[in-house]
Amino acid sequence: MNTAVAAPIGSRMETGQVRLDVAGATDVGRERPRNEDAYLIATLQRSIVVHDASPDAARGWLAGESAGTLMIVADGMGAQGGGHIASHVAVRTIAGYLLNVMPWTKLRSQAPAGRETASSLPGVRDQLSSAILVGDATVKQTGAQTASPQMGTTLTLAFVLWPTLYVTHVGDSRCYLFRAGMLTRLTTDHTLAQKLSDDGIQPLDPESALNNVLWNSLGANEVAPQPQIWKQTLVAGDILLLCSDGLTKHLSDDEIRAVLGSGEASAAQCGRLIQHANERGGSDNITVVIANGRS
Repeated sequence: MNTAVAAPIGSRMETGQVRLDVAGATDVGRERPRNEDAYLIATLQRSIVVHDASPDAARGWLAGESAGTLMIVADGMGAQGGGHIASHVAVRTIAGYLLNVMPWTKLRSQAPAGRETASSLPGVRDQLSSAILVGDATVKQTGAQTASPQMGTTLTLAFVLWPTLYVTHVGDSRCYLFRAGMLTRLTTDHTLAQKLSDDGIQPLDPESALNNVLWNSLGANEVAPQPQIWKQTLVAGDILLLCSDGLTKHLSDDEIRAVLGSGEASAAQCGRLIQHANERGGSDNITVVIANGRS
């Protein structure tokens, strides 16, 4: 499997009483000349970089308490390599924006008695929405500077402040929740085919070319993106899957559910999903990020 890894495989992130086993992988597939997907797995936290201190004082990098786990998958599009640029610019810009704007003093998974909890913290939804708009503006600016004005990207983001999950979504990459043997898609594809179906104009046809036309994305449209944001409470044993459509073009929900229910570590599940998609043809780049909430 020709896999390019952009984050540590099998990262374990302590969140309250739950250990998140998080892994990601991306593969060019079998038909595309280059990989235009991007992904990120990160822990948001304040830090101090000590440049100089007395001999007995701390030196180097000091990290504060974790303020949440961030996962992003982006699927770039555009000619002349613009999709590759768009997806990476969007991921980097949005992660950097969230790092700087989140209210660190209140982002705690288990706040002391009498203090505001993360699940009720106002402003997180607004900051996630603003991050998408900043990402869109940066992709458009980068496209203008690189002579790729039509480049764009999808973006699906999961932010876990245990036990609260926020999902922010633009495009046709997806986020799934696997719980107690059931697989639920948390996102809706922002394709023209899906929109016509939702509006009752025509039935959804899996073979329609309109499935490849996005009405909502970062960078590629003149209008600003319309991010959809969900909030959900997680429980121990839940598994999150973020993926580009290179996976879902080839695997059914039942096949995805079988892999997520295997009990394997997240890294192994990422590898198996990519392998299965390639065995079915690998017609597109394939990117998966899996977070398994183990108690």
